[in-house]
Amino acid sequence: MKYISYFFIAIASAFLVILLSLSSCSPNPKTMTMQPMVMKQPKEQPKTNQQPADVTVKIRNFKFEPANLAIAVGKTVQFLNVDEEPHTATATDGTFNSKALDTNETWNYTATKPGTYPYICSIHPFMKGTLTVTNKKN
Repeated sequence: MKYISYFFIAIASAFLVILLSLSSCSPNPKTMTMQPMVMKQPKEQPKTNQQPADVTVKIRNFKFEPANLAIAVGKTVQFLNVDEEPHTATATDGTFNSKALDTNETWNYTATKPGTYPYICSIHPFMKGTLTVTNKKN
């Protein structure tokens, strides 16, 4: 009989501990602070800032896709950043340089003279691509 009373005392103690724990977790309306509500903005559609593009280079997973591209003089290439990080398209010889492109932002470059133009992302220089501009009319 002595052990049964110990059992009931243990159960009552456990119940009391659980009850006190739960009551301490409930919010007290007097101590709650108002925090500003953050509204999520809907994703923006790609922004085009120049003439229509003839080809598109997507920037995805820290890569230019396609990495190597050939276009004719007068054609326009569009760089579209679909990464969550900002990127640039910067020719290593300084021929062209986009600003930092945010997600879904585009930048267009119209080729004016033939040549081979290696380019990188100036923020992530390990990202590389090559734009070859030819005299051929496509």
